[in-house]
Amino acid sequence: MPNRHEYREKIVFSLYQHLLLHKDLNSCFDDNLENDEDEFVSSMKEDLLANKDSYISEIAKHLNKWSFDRLNLVEQAILLETVSEISQGINDRAVVIDEAVIMAKEYCDEDAYKYINGVLDHICSRSQ
Repeated sequence: MPNRHEYREKIVFSLYQHLLLHKDLNSCFDDNLENDEDEFVSSMKEDLLANKDSYISEIAKHLNKWSFDRLNLVEQAILLETVSEISQGINDRAVVIDEAVIMAKEYCDEDAYKYINGVLDHICSRSQ
């Protein structure tokens, strides 16, 4: 059974696939998270299916001089996954942001993690 980090990566990959191919998000989740009946996964899937557009609007408010569409698709996916997890209060915000930074360092451009960290920090400081 995958650990929480591996589930986050699968969720980010599903979001990336959805954003890249304009494929139905639920289908992307089914493709990448098949047979994963984990409570965390179920909660994240339901929340992202219901709130993805509102999360995009929320993230866009915190992008200095940028629009959400100008971000790299992997960055968009990481931010969406993280904002969903923060909004649900599933884990400590610092842990969730740290996970986002780890994924950004692994999958994004060299300095993207700094930008992602800053955006998420700004979102968290406004929502407290």
